[in-house]
This record gives sequence, structure tokens and C-alpha cells, in this order.
Amino acid sequence: MTNIAPHRVVVIGGGYAGLTAAARICENTTDVSLTLIDAKPEFVDRIRLHEIAGGSTPRHLPYNDFMATRRGRFVQAKVLRIEPDQRRVLVDPVKDGQDLAENTMPYDTLIYALGSYTDTQSVSGADQYAARLDTTAGSAALGNRLTALAGAGGTVLIAGGGLTAIEAACEFGERLPGLKIILTPGRNFAPGVNPGDLSKAGLDHVIATLRRLDVNIVTGARIAAVHPGHAEMEDGGTVPFDECLWAAGFLVPSLAADAGITVTESGQVITDDTLTSISHPDILAVGDAAHVVAEVAGKCRMSCAVGRPMGELAARTFIARTDGLPANAFEFSYSFRCISLGREDGLIQFVDAADRPVEQVWTGKRGAVWKEYICRRTLAGIGFETELGPPPDTPPKTS
Repeated sequence: MTNIAPHRVVVIGGGYAGLTAAARICENTTDVSLTLIDAKPEFVDRIRLHEIAGGSTPRHLPYNDFMATRRGRFVQAKVLRIEPDQRRVLVDPVKDGQDLAENTMPYDTLIYALGSYTDTQSVSGADQYAARLDTTAGSAALGNRLTALAGAGGTVLIAGGGLTAIEAACEFGERLPGLKIILTPGRNFAPGVNPGDLSKAGLDHVIATLRRLDVNIVTGARIAAVHPGHAEMEDGGTVPFDECLWAAGFLVPSLAADAGITVTESGQVITDDTLTSISHPDILAVGDAAHVVAEVAGKCRMSCAVGRPMGELAARTFIARTDGLPANAFEFSYSFRCISLGREDGLIQFVDAADRPVEQVWTGKRGAVWKEYICRRTLAGIGFETELGPPPDTPPKTS
């Protein structure tokens, strides 16, 4: 009798997409050996990092416990290199004693889910002199510094005009009333009709909330350089600060490009509609580090909203192929965008299937309650125990 070795799946990156894929594969297969690799010991709930920086207590969600209950394995290590021809990943273990042969992880299927990180490389000085919301520990440390600054009447400069910057500004404005807050979106806020834009009603509410919370919005010029204690603007002006938070764009790791996997100019792995790499059929790519075009939604933006469904489909793609069945295409359409504007206010911007804003919005407490529900539902969808309850509202059909 011949023993058949289990199919080896390696998932690199334990974010919303990667951890979802790992969980679904473990829960729905019996002949698979799955290993999750991440440099961090626990899951980072990125959509709550601005809350942690505002003073909330983080919830700790260890990977080891999560994977152990699903017959999976977690290895805490930094991925150094992918060698697709040899079907292996080279790692640098963060913890000793993890039984890695020559620090390599061989695979039959690789799920590339390394996500994204804040772009502090495009502007001089941002990497040295600005904080970012990338990790739980870093966000908590920033929160401690901001609390001290609030007591002394200090100033925080928030670079960026996207959702992360807006959410951080409102969180700090509500919870740290002694803190002076400057938001530099680099452009004039304006409503739009393209994917990612806000409607006039949505933007009006955001601006009104920022003003209510005494956030100083500096528009018209981008930050050209960050120096100790001040930012240099493109128009020659300067903006002083005691603390700078950088929230202006994201980058993806270069590991896929370095390995010869076909990527976009920005480094995202190009996939077909089943989330399979177009150059390496034994590699699936999900989340922020994947370039995915859905039939209805179009090019999928970097977001938790898209990452989790990608993880679900990657698992189904893998299971279908191991069963000798064709894989389904990634079918995704947008419904709304959730923006936290402090603990008591929020904006739910409803959108069409391609992420273009419609005029309908929810604001105030109604928006805040729905955003909180979505945050909890996200964790529950991955597989974490979460007090969820029934949906507090019923979103309209917009497309």
C-alpha cells in the first residue's frame, strides 16, 4: 500500500485575504498540509488601527491559536525569497525551534498574500520622521505619544486625504480634545463620480465633521519633504508639528517581482479571473498584493472589502483543482464604503457595482453603528469568535 503525501500549501501573509484563504482550506480539506507564514505573531486588524492610535485597547488574535484549532501550522518568520522553479520559500525565522529544514518551506501550491504597507518612500524624510498605521504595536505607541501631546497642547500633522487620514483625524479630534490636528490632503477636497470618489452629500458630511472636531485642513499643496518638527510644502511653505502621521498611499512588497513572477509596475501579482498567477499556475495571489480585474467591479482596489472575498475564492479555486474540477471566476461587486468619523459618527457612502458613488449616504450614529457592525462581521467572516448579532440596518440596493 502506497502512502500519498499530503498536498503542501504555503500561505505567505496573514492579513484579511491570506488568513481567510488559510482558514477555508483547512476547514474544507483533509489531505492538505497547510502552513501560514507571517513575521508577526498575531493578526493585525488594520481597519481598527486608527482607533488604537486614538486610545482603544487592541484585541490580541494570535495566529498560532487560530491555526492550531484548524489543523494548520503557523511559522513566525520573515519571507526572504521565493524560488518558483524549486517551489520553495526561503525564510528567516523570528522564533527559534520551528523545525525548518535549512530555513526553507517547500510547497505544491503557494498563496501570495503579503498585502501592502504605508508608502513612506515617495517623499523625502517621511520614513525617518513620520509614524504610520501599519502595526498594532506601532499604533498603540503613537497613541501614547498623542495622549501626552494632547495634555501639552501639541500638534499632530496627518499627511493624506484618503480614508485612513480622514478616520485618524476624526478619531483624534473626538478622543484627544487638547490635541491640535492638521490634515494635509494635498489637494482640494472635491466630490466625484469615479471609483473611490465621494458624492457631494458624503463629502459635505466629512468636511462638516472635520470642522466640528476643529481639524485644520490645509489644501492646495502637497508635502515635498518631512523634517524634524516640520513639513516642507511644494509651494515653499512649512507646516510645524510635534508628531507626523503618514497616511498617503500604499506600496506592496517586491518579493514577487524579485522572483520573476509577472507583476504590474507597482509590483502586484497579475492574476487571471480565478486568482491564479498568469505566469505560475501553482501560485494564487490575493489581497492588496494582487492585481485582480473582476467582470463587474473592474480593477479591484486595495481594501479589506475585496481582500476577504479574494481569500474565500482562492480557497475554492484550490479545492476545485485538487478535486479535478474547473475553478470559478472571481465575481465581485461593490455596495458601499464605510468611513469611521469617531465613535459617534460615520459615513456610509453607497456606490454602484463598480465602486462609483451614488448620492445616497448614511451619516451620524447610523453610519457609526453600521461601520462597527462591518468591522465585527469582518473578523467573524475570517473565523474569529466575535459578538456580532443581527444586522442593525438594511442597506439599499444601488445597482
